Amino acid sequence: MKKLLVLATAVSMAFFSCKDSGPDEPIGGPKAPETYTQKVIVEYTTCAGCPYCPDGPLFVDQMVTLHGANKVYSVAMHNLYQGADMMAGDESKSFSDLYSAGNPTGMVNRIGGKCETRSNWKAKAASVLDAEALCGLSIDAGTKTGFKYAVKVKLGVGKADLPAGSYYVIAYLTKSTMTGLGSGWDQANGYNGTSTHSLYNKGNPIKNYIHHNVLMKSLNTMSGTKVAAEGMKAGALSEYNLECDMTGLDPAGYEVTAFVFFKSVSAPFVQNVQRVALGSIKAFD
Repeated sequence: MKKLLVLATAVSMAFFSCKDSGPDEPIGGPKAPETYTQKVIVEYTTCAGCPYCPDGPLFVDQMVTLHGANKVYSVAMHNLYQGADMMAGDESKSFSDLYSAGNPTGMVNRIGGKCETRSNWKAKAASVLDAEALCGLSIDAGTKTGFKYAVKVKLGVGKADLPAGSYYVIAYLTKSTMTGLGSGWDQANGYNGTSTHSLYNKGNPIKNYIHHNVLMKSLNTMSGTKVAAEGMKAGALSEYNLECDMTGLDPAGYEVTAFVFFKSVSAPFVQNVQRVALGSIKAFD
């Protein structure tokens, strides 16, 4: 019965219905906070059939241990590069095709505009976290009508204008953990015979493997919603209203991950990121 429930959850991914009503840019209204906590997002590509992919979340865990869970967030973009994967969706596969340099590779705050080996993540994260945050986000995902959640993302700009360029607010619906049995759930383990690795003798594949921070769907689009020029000014407060229909799904474990992306060919960069459990509120910090 447990297996059937898990599989039903995976199949029901196709019934998400999310809507972006666009930005609402208040003029002369409340001002944004002047300072924010700098955070990082690691978007990495993975596949249940990839023997070295279990190393991805382990490297993220090291960063979380070093900097704190409130400063380091990850999103697993599942694909079909090494075989079946029950968590791979059209958007995560498209992300992988655009950014991946193989599995498992990822980007810290999208630095460089291309995924890279996990051995580079820690240094990149430390560099980002040492810098002053220019802006921050809050997320209100606490309002529910029936099975529909109204998700309000706010972008606040600090004491100085954001550098000139194009900025986009992107919001993901993610699931903190997913598991199941069989092809597409069991995780290939290339470290089963490596005595120095934490996955030594865990099996190959690993049964009942727990997959973390899985992308379920974008809440606006994978490209996001463009920030208006007024929203880039010092003290500006921009609001983005989204809707997510969770009909037929248990909301437990689902989270909203939102970030502001500076889209630049030469130096793309995520300015900041925020995450909150669906049904809860996370204020600016």
